[in-house]
Amino acid sequence: MDLELSSDQVMLDDTAKAMFTGRPRDVAVDTELLARLDADGYLDVLRSAGPIEAALVAERAAEAVVCGPVVARVLVAPLAGAHDLPATVGLVAGPSSLVRYAGHCEAYLVLDGDEARVASADDVEVSPIASRTPYPMGRVRVIRGESLGEGSGDALRRAWQVGIAVETSSMALAAVNFAAQHVTDRHQFGRPIGSFQAVQHRLARSHSMAMATRWLGRRGAWFSDDEFITASAATFACMTARETYDNTHQVTGGIGITSEYGLTDWTMRLLALHAELGGAKAHSRQVARARRAATA
Repeated sequence: MDLELSSDQVMLDDTAKAMFTGRPRDVAVDTELLARLDADGYLDVLRSAGPIEAALVAERAAEAVVCGPVVARVLVAPLAGAHDLPATVGLVAGPSSLVRYAGHCEAYLVLDGDEARVASADDVEVSPIASRTPYPMGRVRVIRGESLGEGSGDALRRAWQVGIAVETSSMALAAVNFAAQHVTDRHQFGRPIGSFQAVQHRLARSHSMAMATRWLGRRGAWFSDDEFITASAATFACMTARETYDNTHQVTGGIGITSEYGLTDWTMRLLALHAELGGAKAHSRQVARARRAATA
């Protein structure tokens, strides 16, 4: 099995990294960047290039904590079979639920039982909610929407699970790298605190889990019709999110929880992803059901 990226994929990855680096983080939605992504075709890279290419763009967007639902538009929507959507798309887990970027999206993908629906901004009611996460949050009540057809609900759920894994892996890796720099620079007892084995073990475990989540997310993007794979990716992503949050804040101490330091840019978003679409319990139940169905 060849796990190396092709030369074209490496070029896309480098371009996406450069494009997302240094974008403002103090806005609700980076409309200028989203317009550029739309005009240059990056939002439809899955249809033009493939699911791994879409995952690469999504990974870089999550790593850079781009302000906007890039992952939902680049990866989740096309994997679910929803194309020709506007640049900003929110994901709604039912007729009424908490949604990231609520009130800032031009369209919403709604998981409504066995069906997925597409609703415009005029088809929903949004109630903004104060949140400790860096995301603008709101409760979205869906009034009406256009069905994507039979089986579309399962397709959206699987695609959403892939999105959770992809976002989690990149944010966890970024948080670990940020914390690793801290333990390199911070000295205690005349030596960097990163030289102590207990600190190394915490960051090494978080890094290995984040990398495992990255490969599970990419595998889920490639096999997005396999519920066992996509639910497994989301389940492990939740474990990674929790572990990374605990370990990175443990090794950075009090400075890590301050907003001006920067670690919370990733870790507070990890907590939001950890709870999305029912959280780890919901994903793990789907893993069990998919395994049981395959055995039967």
